[in-house]
Amino acid sequence: MVARRTSGVATRLRERARSVSDRALGANLAWSVTLATVVLLLLAAQRCADTPLRLTVGDRPRSDVRARFDFEVPDETRTLEERRRAEAAVPEVWVHDLTREERVAGGLASTFEDGRRALAAGADAAATLPDRVRRAAAPALFRQRFARDIESVLTDAVRNVMSGLVVANREVLEDQPEILVVEQPGAREYTLADWSRVLDLDEARERVRDSVRRSLELADADETALGGLAASFVDGNLVFDVIATRERRATAFAAVASVGVRVERGSVLARAGQPIDEHTRALLEAEALAARGRMDAVEFSGYALIAGALAFFMWRYTVWHQRNFKRVAYLHALLVVVTLTMLLLGEWIAWIAGHVVDGMAAPFGVRESYLFLVPIGAGAVLIGLLTNGRIANVYSTFVAVLYGAIHGWSLSVALWAWLTQLAAVYAITTYRDRAALLRAGLVTGAAGAVFCLALHAVREGLAPDASAAYAAVLAFVGGAVGTGLVVSFLLPLFEGLFNVLTEIRLLELSNIDSPLLSQLAVKAPGSYNHSLVVGSLAEEAAKAIGANALFCRVAAFYHDIGKITKPEYFVENQGPANPHDKLTPSMSALVIASHVKDGMRIAREAGLPEQIVDIIPQHHGTRLMTFFFEKAKASADPALGAVSEDEFRYPGPKPQTREAAIFMLADAVEAAARTVDDPTPPRLREVIRRVTNVIVLDAQLDECDLTFLDLDRIQHAFLRSLVGMHHHRVEYPGFEFNRRGRASGVVKR
Repeated sequence: MVARRTSGVATRLRERARSVSDRALGANLAWSVTLATVVLLLLAAQRCADTPLRLTVGDRPRSDVRARFDFEVPDETRTLEERRRAEAAVPEVWVHDLTREERVAGGLASTFEDGRRALAAGADAAATLPDRVRRAAAPALFRQRFARDIESVLTDAVRNVMSGLVVANREVLEDQPEILVVEQPGAREYTLADWSRVLDLDEARERVRDSVRRSLELADADETALGGLAASFVDGNLVFDVIATRERRATAFAAVASVGVRVERGSVLARAGQPIDEHTRALLEAEALAARGRMDAVEFSGYALIAGALAFFMWRYTVWHQRNFKRVAYLHALLVVVTLTMLLLGEWIAWIAGHVVDGMAAPFGVRESYLFLVPIGAGAVLIGLLTNGRIANVYSTFVAVLYGAIHGWSLSVALWAWLTQLAAVYAITTYRDRAALLRAGLVTGAAGAVFCLALHAVREGLAPDASAAYAAVLAFVGGAVGTGLVVSFLLPLFEGLFNVLTEIRLLELSNIDSPLLSQLAVKAPGSYNHSLVVGSLAEEAAKAIGANALFCRVAAFYHDIGKITKPEYFVENQGPANPHDKLTPSMSALVIASHVKDGMRIAREAGLPEQIVDIIPQHHGTRLMTFFFEKAKASADPALGAVSEDEFRYPGPKPQTREAAIFMLADAVEAAARTVDDPTPPRLREVIRRVTNVIVLDAQLDECDLTFLDLDRIQHAFLRSLVGMHHHRVEYPGFEFNRRGRASGVVKR
């Protein structure tokens, strides 16, 4: 009683745990978010890598130090050249003073006005004149009494010349290809390269003298003096602005971005045995800086979009595919879990290897080689065993893209991972024995090594390379050894977690020496024998219609284990006495039907997969126990009414799958075939036909996807098997088995 109560508690706990697990595994949105988040973190983690080696100037690395990813290093020489080129391209800034003309003309006019004012006052007009005026033109001015018409001629001549561009020395300009003229006031700018528009100061003054001589009709001495006076007021209005030129050129110099040299992933930064110089140290620091660089919002958004798209398309594929794929109830969760397991396993192996090999001599110190040590094919093998080859190929594509992305966006790594996984899927598709997993590992390892060498040949040519050979060896070890270890460890976990019945598990259950089957053979030998025969019938029928033949054979071994509890109540285990003779028909029906419930309980206690547990009630469906029903009708009191069929039917459910339908047919056909006295092929064919018709007309196959064509093929398979079992044998001389009273079958000599 205590044991039964304990068993009941354990069963309830298992059911509750399965319920919680089902809810968690069915949360597709949560699994998609988890996948996208982890992928995003793995992609972003590339920016947080540490410097591979701590080297200073003068150190000698023991192995080649290679770039872990693409990065740029500043080129100071080219940067300085580009900046100087940009600086030289900025023209000199010259300021054109637009107010200079009026100031000069005004000064000349003021001289005349001061002279006239002094003459009118009777004062000494000469004292009012500037020194240069007194020396150059005082006599002429006094003779002309500072006449206004002379003032007008002189100021007009000065204005005409000063209205253009006048520079102190035009030869300075002619050394420049062009200049930038800035007008003040107004700040209007324009480029000037035509020097004919610019007057030299001497040339401008000469033009003023000529204009004055042409405009005045005075004595030559006065014209010369007055022309010289006007020319002395002419000054340059185009002046070189040193400060503005320096500022503009400094701005152009600083505006040139640092010119970088792109270093490709895998490039040698430091050679083994060669001392580190300043340039090499700069390369190592640039790589470390790039590794520690923080991603901006745009880069993070790109990573998030990629991770989200991969998660979305994986979810969309599983939703579409699972419409017709019922073997795994939670396919999306399975793909996500295996994908993340393999990616994180790869990251862990790469991290461990990177820290172990730091500083080791080549080729052992090349960190990139250890990416091929990861048993990437193990995930494809797991998916192939748990689902099918088609889903495994799709899974391989997702993982290959992600594996290449999280390792420097390497196309070669992604291609290697994809091809290696395809080889693993190919190697495991025909799993039939334990050695198949070993063969799959060897094929995966060999394929990984070959693809590793092929990719090296594409990148580097056919030249011998110790690093490439070492990487190929690692790829072989990861595939041949790692694949088997990972699959052997994870497969039972995933089988239990996702309630998947794989061929490996079926092969384990097919051992007829298992404790449960041994107990059935001892306690219910007839039922055990019946199970073996039903297994043969079901296996052949499954092969005929393309169902799971191995499942049918193995499930048949356990479909009647409920008969262990009361074996004597079943005809195949009975001796001369029949315990049903002492029971009412309804009680006998209850006892017979109880073996279904007992079988499910025993199966679950033994840890059998739910797919096999489901076969136990479905192989009987809701069929009528005809013998006891007829017996009840024969012994019933007519006054109490008709006997109800419901009391003599199995509890069900009806078969839900093709395999369950095959079991129902095989179980009924095998039992009926035992009653045939002369099992000739025509008689066996008739038995099979009648049994099948009764089951079909009883609507027992309405809930499974079995077709009439399938039924026809199943009947032919049953017939072949039964004919082989009941074939005629020759009589043994001296052994008359069918004659009564023959006590001994020993041949007399």
